[in-house]
Amino acid sequence: MSKNKYTFHLGITMAGAVSAGAYTAGFMDYIIEALDNWEKAKKEASPDDVIPKHNVIIDALGGASAGGMVSMITTLALYSGIHKPVKEVSRKKTGNILYDSWVFLDDDDSLYNGTRKGKTTFAKMLSTSDLTGDQGASSLLNSTPIDTIAETVFEKIPKDAGTVNFPAYISQDLRLLLTITSLRPVDYKVKLSKLKSKFLDSTPGHKISHHDIVAHFKLNYNELVDKDKFLPFRPTAKSPVEKVNTEFLTNVTKATGAFPIGLAPRYFADDFSSAYVNYSLSQRKAFDTSMDIELDTTSVSDFKFTAVDGGAINNEPFDEILRTLVATHGAANKKNPKYGTVLIDPFPNFEYEKKPGNIDFKLTSIMDIIGYLIPTVLNQARNKQTDTYGIGLFKLMAFPRKLKLGTTQEVEHPPLATGGIGGFGGFLDIDFRIHDFFLGRKNAQNFLRGVFFMEYDETDKNNLFYGIHPKALKKFRKIVNGKTYLPIIPDVGKLDKDDDSNPSRYKVQEFPKFNEVKFLELKKPIKKRLKAVLKAELKKKVSNWAMRIGLGLLISLLSKKMTKWIMDTIIKDFKARGM
Repeated sequence: MSKNKYTFHLGITMAGAVSAGAYTAGFMDYIIEALDNWEKAKKEASPDDVIPKHNVIIDALGGASAGGMVSMITTLALYSGIHKPVKEVSRKKTGNILYDSWVFLDDDDSLYNGTRKGKTTFAKMLSTSDLTGDQGASSLLNSTPIDTIAETVFEKIPKDAGTVNFPAYISQDLRLLLTITSLRPVDYKVKLSKLKSKFLDSTPGHKISHHDIVAHFKLNYNELVDKDKFLPFRPTAKSPVEKVNTEFLTNVTKATGAFPIGLAPRYFADDFSSAYVNYSLSQRKAFDTSMDIELDTTSVSDFKFTAVDGGAINNEPFDEILRTLVATHGAANKKNPKYGTVLIDPFPNFEYEKKPGNIDFKLTSIMDIIGYLIPTVLNQARNKQTDTYGIGLFKLMAFPRKLKLGTTQEVEHPPLATGGIGGFGGFLDIDFRIHDFFLGRKNAQNFLRGVFFMEYDETDKNNLFYGIHPKALKKFRKIVNGKTYLPIIPDVGKLDKDDDSNPSRYKVQEFPKFNEVKFLELKKPIKKRLKAVLKAELKKKVSNWAMRIGLGLLISLLSKKMTKWIMDTIIKDFKARGM
């Protein structure tokens, strides 16, 4: 970690996104490229060069769902020391695990080698190969392709991988935080007064159940100091006696993206100790001795549970990242921030701000109430009311934006091609994922060059940019309302004479179109999958042969009607998105 006084410590938070993880992957790809180029330029620069000399250190990466998966893959790319940015569209594997994982997913390579034969990821997700035995259906979609993607990433880690490969802008004590949702509650009690009577020995406490678990990996893990406080990150062994935990890392990667019901849940038997779960809860909820709190310490040493998508209740864990930065660097400096977070959110939830006037929420029917009840419970579960919002801390959000060429006006359609079907749309077509990966790269470029700035004060010796050379100041400054601002991560690519600085010019300019004819070919596999899921879930509960026949007819009818509804809904959704 840099000892330079003029260093900004960055934590990057990646929100849930389903297949729009392709956008986040592209965004991170460009961030890494910009940091690499800046580090190289600083080493080659003369004292009076135009390159700003302050430092940026990434201390933490973390996220939920697809954002959690991108966080893990980014860490592995840096850990492996083999990351090379993807600047041009490629329909062949590149060796860049961000691009290869999120653009190709589990599509067969043969689809892109000229033969155009093979199966897409979505076609594989409609397979019924996972519905065996009498265990029922674990998910609506076959999650085997997701397993393959996660496992492939870990299989390709070189033997010499390690923090030694980290560039100067990555902390040797990097933290990786992934959220998962435990279907088993983590309980604690609010103590109540202990009153005795002849009917009751003492009054019990008020139990509160918590389901949000954070897998907090510390890459510089020390068994003596960190046991039951953090989790080890060991995809490779540094010594013959060190225990590799690749299987656990892979399972956490799958779990954070285990979209409830849609994708299969994940089970943890002996990976999380009860001591770790309780310690994490106490730290994140800021329990202290002044609070009448009693943690459940009666559990066995291992906390066994089934997990689903971390985004179910903690989809934007910027508070977790901020807490890690505060614990490392102390109280915030409002005047001269030396740390902060950027939240990359493919689906920001500020759409309501665009709606004019007041909304009448008078509900009168049972169905209306039920329709609002589910999002009400979900929103409340995601409420960060007991956590810090980081008052005075530096925090920014980056989100998808696409402009009409040569203008500052946004395109009429939603910017993400993968955003259809609630974020599952990207599984249908590689062109959607390619578009969004490169949109992520361009948005990252625009973010670094136009948004990720702090004010410069030439008289303040504690200012991040203090002592910047006048030539560098002139090249990188931005003046707004008479104040001068400088980029936290200078994108030195803008100094290249061939650089295209037009913020509205994209590598994939045209928005991809939904191929309705090709999609209709999936009607039979969708119906077959639905029928198999219904059969797996319902038939095992009926033993009478006559009822089984009746149930079989009902399943056939339901699968037919559901297939039609699904097909019509998806087609309508893509049309509404201008695709």
